[in-house]
Amino acid sequence: MTTYDEKVLQQYADDLYQQAKWIVVMSALRYGLAVFLVSFGISMMVASSQKQVSTDAANSGVIVVLFLTVLGIAVGVDAGRRKAFMLKLQAQQILCQRQTELNTRK
Repeated sequence: MTTYDEKVLQQYADDLYQQAKWIVVMSALRYGLAVFLVSFGISMMVASSQKQVSTDAANSGVIVVLFLTVLGIAVGVDAGRRKAFMLKLQAQQILCQRQTELNTRK
């Protein structure tokens, strides 16, 4: 027969907070890398379809790739913050349940 152990709830809440700690950085990296690879690939296809690429066109292509990458990172940070908030909220709900149980046990 399994018995109640409040340490399990505490450990789960701690794990959720640990996940929330790094999820913003990981989401930003993931989104930024994905956007960079896609935009770089598209710019390479466009450049290879042209016979000659001027320096100005190449520079503007690099600027567009960098801008889109920064935009992807910003979107990743926003998505990561929202996910981190949800994880922290879930951890707080678990801790509240744990504290309620500890208070009513007496």
